[in-house]
Amino acid sequence: MKKEDIELLAPAGSFDALKAAVQNGANAIYLGGQKFGARAFAHNFDYEALKQAVNYCHLRNVKLYVTVNTLYTNQQIEDIISYIQYLYEINVDALIIQDMGLFHLIKNNFPDIEIHMSTQASVRNLEGVKYFEEQQVDRVVLAREMSIKEISEICHNCDIDIEVFVHGALCMSYSGQCLMSSMIAKRSGNKGECGQPCRLPYQLKEDNKIVSLHDRYLLSPKDLCSIENVDQLIEAGIKSFKVEGRMKRPEYVGEVIKAYRKAIDTYFLKQKKSVETDILNMKKVFNRGFTKGFLFNNSLELAKKIPGNQGVKIGKMVEYSPKKKLLQILLEEELYQGDRIYFPKDDFTRTITKLYKKGKLVNHGKKGDLVAIELDTRLKMQNVFRVVDSKIVSQTEQFLKQEHVKLPVQMSLDGVIHSPITLTLTYKKEKVTVKSDAIIEEAYKTPLSKERILEQLSKLGNTTFTLDIIRIHFPENGTFPIKELNNLRREAISKLETALVDKTRERKDIHLHKYQSKKHALKGIVLQVNNLCQLEGIDLSEVKEVFVPFYQYKGQNDKYVPYVPFLYDENQFKEFLNSDYYHLCNKIQVNDFGALHQIKDKEIVLGYHMNVNNNLTAIEFNQSFVVPYELSKKDIQDYCIDKEIYFSGYSQIKNMNMKHCIISDYYFSKKVKNCQMCKKHHYSLIDRKSKEFKIITDNYCNNYIIHSHRFYFDQIQTLNVDYLLLNFIDESHDEIERIIGDFKSIIQGNKSIEKRKYDTFLGYFSD
Repeated sequence: MKKEDIELLAPAGSFDALKAAVQNGANAIYLGGQKFGARAFAHNFDYEALKQAVNYCHLRNVKLYVTVNTLYTNQQIEDIISYIQYLYEINVDALIIQDMGLFHLIKNNFPDIEIHMSTQASVRNLEGVKYFEEQQVDRVVLAREMSIKEISEICHNCDIDIEVFVHGALCMSYSGQCLMSSMIAKRSGNKGECGQPCRLPYQLKEDNKIVSLHDRYLLSPKDLCSIENVDQLIEAGIKSFKVEGRMKRPEYVGEVIKAYRKAIDTYFLKQKKSVETDILNMKKVFNRGFTKGFLFNNSLELAKKIPGNQGVKIGKMVEYSPKKKLLQILLEEELYQGDRIYFPKDDFTRTITKLYKKGKLVNHGKKGDLVAIELDTRLKMQNVFRVVDSKIVSQTEQFLKQEHVKLPVQMSLDGVIHSPITLTLTYKKEKVTVKSDAIIEEAYKTPLSKERILEQLSKLGNTTFTLDIIRIHFPENGTFPIKELNNLRREAISKLETALVDKTRERKDIHLHKYQSKKHALKGIVLQVNNLCQLEGIDLSEVKEVFVPFYQYKGQNDKYVPYVPFLYDENQFKEFLNSDYYHLCNKIQVNDFGALHQIKDKEIVLGYHMNVNNNLTAIEFNQSFVVPYELSKKDIQDYCIDKEIYFSGYSQIKNMNMKHCIISDYYFSKKVKNCQMCKKHHYSLIDRKSKEFKIITDNYCNNYIIHSHRFYFDQIQTLNVDYLLLNFIDESHDEIERIIGDFKSIIQGNKSIEKRKYDTFLGYFSD
């Protein structure tokens, strides 16, 4: 693998952040427009800014990718098509998407634009990658829960580009599978509106008592930092090193990209690496604490005390004068006027507007100085941290005023006496030629030397070019005005810049087929259980189907249909595929692309994890499916597919699907496989509003956070679906019987009896 094979991919939430990334060595930028991106609260780019961003990047030989990786509904299809058309026209290099209907629309109508499958698609195994490889996706962004060993296996067994997050904020849940913000506040992460509930305080409850008395932020991961392991990432075969941070400031983007650029270059130069200074500089611009994540560990390290930027320690409080309202700080690092400091014990920040040393105003203090700042409030005695470094902010601003990306250009100047000069500039495959208005005259005294011509043509200043090779054919007895030569150089540079960025594609009109909603008649009740033992003694005579875990399916009942959960053991699943039991079943439910890729010659039901949110996706899959939880009644009524539709009328919704184990982390500060704590006690999280979120686990120590209220929809007759799905997780035998009986009664037109016994909610049906 060569250096040119590695892409350093940077985030940009603003134009200054984009410039910081490019000028510090990024090979590609990813950003979002003002629609359909997974960071709706970043500054983002309007249509004109998107075009400017493309031009800025392409002029500097940097690629630009746009995120269109949210889920959309039928009402948004025309808007998203119009948006894709514009991105195609302005020559965006790739689109980052999640939705499979959108994928096929782009592939069929815009075949010359790259498609990258977002981490929102939750691809976490080789079979999932192979699925997208067969679909002719150009790149897959892997889930952040994968280990370096798993990634290496994928990279060496597929022919598709693999992109991996190497630095930045981490989600606690698998991306694309988190409903926490959505179910609590209707701010969907799948629509770019995540309210970041993982950064809020929680208490851990064991049985009936609170056990987490000191740690508050039990779902807040530290930031991923892989800079010490760049060599392993390269050798694993990863194509693109992705940095998270579209919500971050320009100085953050600049420092992080600079550090990873240096680390990658050092590897290929075979030089000894030293990253301590780079790590410190990255902490200066944002420090939540660093973790190697699941890339190199079996669990996440959490920022349990401070979920945001805790900064870098710069000193400690010495004395506070209430009379003078001055706080004395003994400095362990330099401190500048304009810095923002943080007092963690009081969760208090203050921007330094006035800084005193020995009673005099100063603009900065040195290490070892005793300085004072104005402060109206008495705080606890504590260490002081800097969260905004004004010096770095200023340095970034100055850095961005200059051009640091230099493309090697070749020049060729030709001319003869009594003729104009022609100047040709070449960069890679781009070539431009300009001709002077003035002509070369015969010199009466001092001819124009080639050395002087070279001097003038080399003055490329603050442009994106540097002179690589020059060929000068100029008569030895000729002369030519220097002013005209300079103008000719400027004209040639301008023309080359235009040639590099002035590449648009022809607009393509998309004519969508107008689908009519299909009428679906309710055929009956379907159950899904977490464990077969839940069905013991249950009367299934009026139940159409029962989805049971594939690893418990033995063909015991004609009504049993195996399902593959979102998280499962791949070896166990392969054993099932090779077993006689697999051949006994006619139908199977799947919840990830890896399982979908391996199932042949079976009727398939797509579980809600597959996010069939609109008609484009439903028609492209052409399979029966379970309606996702984030759709409204109107969305469901608009489905126009002949396949069977399952609607979850009752469920304890899994808000988060996590590889991290909250319980094991609390007791052992790491994930201890099969620690059995979850078998001894019942655990839940209590939020700041006293809502309780149950934690359940599976046999592989994955955690699932269950919503505080049960979803219980008792107006089934108003929906356009085939089956009413009742999804049971840990309900007792009596509960299951009562709930089944209740929904039988509801279908017959009666009111619910059981619903009032629970804390329930209607999710997106409450509008």
